[in-house]
Amino acid sequence: MATAKRNYFPDLASNVIRPAIVEAMLLTEKHAGDAVYMATLAEELRNVEAKIAAMEEATQFGSSATAAQSGSFLSPGDRVEAQWIRTKSRELDARLRHIERTFNDRQGLKIARSTKVGSIS
Repeated sequence: MATAKRNYFPDLASNVIRPAIVEAMLLTEKHAGDAVYMATLAEELRNVEAKIAAMEEATQFGSSATAAQSGSFLSPGDRVEAQWIRTKSRELDARLRHIERTFNDRQGLKIARSTKVGSIS
């Protein structure tokens, strides 16, 4: 159980979130001309953003402050621009990297504490 909980963030990032961000970053001009592809990619980025916000909240980053500073919200009915996709994917990548760094730092701190406690006993 503890292993599953400990690996939740890295697994979610590598198996679900990271592929969507990479796909958005690799957007080609040909794909940018496909309205259905662009709408699908935008929806996927919205879902990724929601997952990242939940991860930020779970790790107490204050996702409302992070989301407010991005300022690049897109309504479902808006026409999706390639520049919005690229900007949003870079923003989400930076937020995800920050979560991963903080998560790894906290895991390292927990391991260091448990090792220190174990050596004292």
